[in-house]
Amino acid sequence: MYTVGVRGQRIAMNGFDENRQESAIGRSQSPERRLFPRGTTIFKQGEQADAAYILESGSIQIFKMINGRRVPLGHVQKWGLFGEMGLIDSSPRMAAAYVTEDATCTVLSKESFNRMIAGAADGMLLVIESLTRTLRASGDDLAEARYRIMELEQS
Repeated sequence: MYTVGVRGQRIAMNGFDENRQESAIGRSQSPERRLFPRGTTIFKQGEQADAAYILESGSIQIFKMINGRRVPLGHVQKWGLFGEMGLIDSSPRMAAAYVTEDATCTVLSKESFNRMIAGAADGMLLVIESLTRTLRASGDDLAEARYRIMELEQS
């Protein structure tokens, strides 16, 4: 089974590439698939990241808590990757992931993720870390702006 990456490339989900050669994921173990019922919090804001997830089916909302209020940041689309930033920079989770419709996810362990990153071209980790810092700052700005809008709508 394959999924499609952000640049349209085929990514092996069974531990093998298109030529049945073992991939970096396959050398460690086959990826775990987990079912999450509606109403489940997959991870909470502020937790240490131990895995990233690829949404196979269902619906996931990403949100941030600000002053005790839930501020939505977006929804994960089918085959979307979420929870990866904490694996890249080892920072606590910037937001929470909540299941809004029963979901099936492939779980990408920190170990597997680190092996994939280790195989990247020289300098690519620097680019990825820089993008992650930018995304974190943008996520914080978006959450703050949405929170202010929510406050204005209530007054």
